[in-house]
Amino acid sequence: MKQTFFVFLVFLAIPSLSLAQDFDLEGEIRDAQNSPLEGAHVHVENSFTLTNAGGYFRIANLPRGTYRMTVTYLGFKSIDTLITMDEDKKMNLRLEEDTSSLTEVVLSSTARRSSSENREVVSQAYIQEQFTGSLAKTLERLPGINSSEIGAGTSKPIIRGLGFNRVAVSENGIKQEGQQWGADHGLEIDAFSVENLEVIKGVGAIEHGSDAIAGVIKIINDRIPMEGFSGEVIALGKTVNNTVAASTNLAYKKDKFFYKIKATGSEFGDYSVPTDNIVYLNFNIPVYNQRLKNTAGKEVDLYGQIGFIDHNYKGTLSLSNVFFKGGFFPGAHGVPSINRVQDDGDQRNIDLPFQQVNHFKLINKNEWFFDKSSLDVILGFQNNHRQEWSRFHTHYAGQTPPATNPDLELDFNLNTFDVQAKYTYNFSPNHTSAIGIQTQIQDNTIGGYNFLLPQYFRAATGIYLTHEYQASNKIKLNIGGRFDYSSIAIEENYDDLLFSYLVNRGQNEVIAARYATRSEEINRDFTNFNLMGGFLYNINSNWDFSANAGTSFRLPTAIELGANGIHHGSFRHEQGDATLDPEKGYVIDTKVNYSNNGFKASVSPYLYYFDNYIFLNPSGVFSVLPHSGQIYKFTQSEAVLTGVELEIEKTFFEKLRTLAVFEYLYNRQVTSSRSRNYPLPFSPPVNGFGEAGYLFMENSKTFNNTEFFINTTFALEQDRIAQTEEITPGYMIFGTGLRTGITAGKFKASLNLQVSNLFNTKYFNHTNFYRALEIPEMGRNIQLMIKIPLNK
Repeated sequence: MKQTFFVFLVFLAIPSLSLAQDFDLEGEIRDAQNSPLEGAHVHVENSFTLTNAGGYFRIANLPRGTYRMTVTYLGFKSIDTLITMDEDKKMNLRLEEDTSSLTEVVLSSTARRSSSENREVVSQAYIQEQFTGSLAKTLERLPGINSSEIGAGTSKPIIRGLGFNRVAVSENGIKQEGQQWGADHGLEIDAFSVENLEVIKGVGAIEHGSDAIAGVIKIINDRIPMEGFSGEVIALGKTVNNTVAASTNLAYKKDKFFYKIKATGSEFGDYSVPTDNIVYLNFNIPVYNQRLKNTAGKEVDLYGQIGFIDHNYKGTLSLSNVFFKGGFFPGAHGVPSINRVQDDGDQRNIDLPFQQVNHFKLINKNEWFFDKSSLDVILGFQNNHRQEWSRFHTHYAGQTPPATNPDLELDFNLNTFDVQAKYTYNFSPNHTSAIGIQTQIQDNTIGGYNFLLPQYFRAATGIYLTHEYQASNKIKLNIGGRFDYSSIAIEENYDDLLFSYLVNRGQNEVIAARYATRSEEINRDFTNFNLMGGFLYNINSNWDFSANAGTSFRLPTAIELGANGIHHGSFRHEQGDATLDPEKGYVIDTKVNYSNNGFKASVSPYLYYFDNYIFLNPSGVFSVLPHSGQIYKFTQSEAVLTGVELEIEKTFFEKLRTLAVFEYLYNRQVTSSRSRNYPLPFSPPVNGFGEAGYLFMENSKTFNNTEFFINTTFALEQDRIAQTEEITPGYMIFGTGLRTGITAGKFKASLNLQVSNLFNTKYFNHTNFYRALEIPEMGRNIQLMIKIPLNK
């Protein structure tokens, strides 16, 4: 018995001793010309180091096991691979220069996946090449991504038909907080300053909290630049609205410090549409010279960053300011009037009505790397100041213009403070856990002669825990849970003048008081608990499959809880509901990838269920307020959403590149009354994108990576419409272009010339904010972008 027990102890001890053995990983990182790359970022799970001047790196004491290893360096393709540590290992790697083609955009389709998340990784080069006026619009060629656009420079991202406050956008870990509840409010981020971007669809709320119910767009702007001075200058011109824009990204790194300065300035005129008139609310409104009057605008964006990096620490302090001023088409703001849309002979002036937004942001991000763990601490402050200006107009007798700024219609000033901490620990090569806490405080004040959004104060705290388990070389599992507590205090707003007006018009005092209470005092507390789980199965070198399931949530906004007034951008009376609960979604998301010999394909079916989807419901009751129309109430209902995304890429003969993207989406409310089960608003129809590009002039010393391409975008008729929408006809538009690199001695540049809506087709996009106004999409556009790298 004793002998058996001794043998049993030895049997247990041998593998334990074996597993306890640690190994060293070292090597060199060089470029294609065999020159060492100093400052390359080498990550092995949570261990981290930088290469020295000779390109050498070393990470010691790695336990036996298989790890994910990533090597990144600005201007070069990243390496993302798995390594098995069963002995001391030396790896000499060569990074390839990033040639900025579309095939390099989606890392998940070129490298073995290491996460179950349904994620697309987008490079800075792709954003610059595909730039179409705003960041959200530029991402539309990715499967499942659309945008809600208002004008030529303002748009908001939509993921699988869910937009506005249902898509979280973060920069360096801090969620962008503007006035995202409004369909006519854009995303105040400079597209040219974005270094890397990830789109996570499906289950995304565990680390991002409220608003990630459709997904997350993560902007990563803290990459370490190459040693010394580097940068680029970009010039852009567009014909559709006579855009003139310039941008520069400059960086300097020496030893442990690095610095970045980015600046973008743009100015554009009224944009052209292939129509001579529109019909809005039974008004026939002319469009003179096929130019949409007062849609001109300008934008000035500034960004600065200071970074410090040491063996076990990386920290950045980022400061940015985005200023945008753009006109509203006067035929669509307030009461339609033909006189207001007459041509004034100036296509670049910004007249009343217009919007003006300034977004200031300060982010301090700190990362500490320990032996088996890491700690992230992020601090953030944002100020979003949004104003809408419109010639003072009265809706009822007795209103007088304010003494100061008499034409300031709406004034929102939102301050947001964020504090976050996340600790990640590797229990073993196969088990990694993370715990995090996030706190956010918001304070919003209002002004202007009109009323829409109430004044409010909101505080929210969330705690989450995640765990990853590498079950084998092929299977990875992950689970997570999150608890949130938040409170909101909305201030009462009462209009004595409106009360007197309504009483004098014959309304009884109860009804008059109800309308005069523009927002009631509301104090609400909310709690939420969310769970998610997923697995990734790397079937073989060609196939992988992932599936995720979980919950996510969205806090009701102040306007959904407390509004009671006319929204001039939508021309309707909107009423909040103080009893609304947090919107909650249940998600199942899957994805299959195949890659082999230049052929790549992915298919991603998904299903969402909401037990209390918040939407504006026409009440059938007309408001007693002048010029207000029907009352629309924020209401909750069960809803279901499902669809599939498909993406296929194939390169023939190493010269002919082809790409096809397809999206199908189905959704509807689920109520006890089947006749009320309308589809959800702003739902994209069946749509797709196809592109073919041909490489030529390969032996030229002056032109390199020259490609001619043609593409097409199509959408079927959208006849599944929400209660307030119109059917949108199907369409197909075409585009073409040429991109090339130019080398003349030491001078290098890249040129991108493209034409969209080649045949000036008149068509409507169902997700466009202006669709409700019968305004078609922009006409033919010729766009030229020239990019000149500095010291690369």
